[in-house]
Amino acid sequence: MRTLYFFILIFFVACSSAPELINLDQSKALVQDYYESGRFVAEMVKIVNDAIDQISSQELNENSTVVLDIDETVLSNYNHTKEIGFGFRIDIWNEWLKQGNAQVVPQMKRFYDYLISRNIKIVFLTGRYEETRESTIKNLVAQGFTKFDTLITRSHSEERLPAAKFKEEKRIKLIENGYEIIMCVGDQMSDLNGKHTGYKVKLPNYLYKLD
Repeated sequence: MRTLYFFILIFFVACSSAPELINLDQSKALVQDYYESGRFVAEMVKIVNDAIDQISSQELNENSTVVLDIDETVLSNYNHTKEIGFGFRIDIWNEWLKQGNAQVVPQMKRFYDYLISRNIKIVFLTGRYEETRESTIKNLVAQGFTKFDTLITRSHSEERLPAAKFKEEKRIKLIENGYEIIMCVGDQMSDLNGKHTGYKVKLPNYLYKLD
């Protein structure tokens, strides 16, 4: 389930248990400043550098695999989300995905290129539904993600599965098929919870939270 929130900052008044909230427009402005001031980029640079260091210290084999989420991981929907006022409607979201216009997250493209240079298998595991598969592949390729082992999407028979459970089940199947998952990368904790994650890399997302 996708829960949208704007990270309304809560400040506790001294000697009082009641939180003081700030205006929603101010909260949106804070989120916008985070993404557009360079703070997001700086945080991504550090995270990706750490992930590369982690992989460089591991012994790899022909089945070594990194599992990557898509939205707010390798592709950014920030401009679209900003355009609609940092809100969310499922019909607008699905139409946006079908357009295939999400933009690359540059630091994750650098990480992807590193994985390719090390001959590490890449699996994209996303909560996007099967009907967006064609546009998703088109979007990935257009943004430079031209080589990967597979793209795993969600079927409507799986829509009641919590995100974490859905992704765990798919990773179990990958292991059964001979993949050795050395790392999972995603913007939600649901991308990283459960079995067979390898080293966990959590990316920042101040736009929404998935349960």
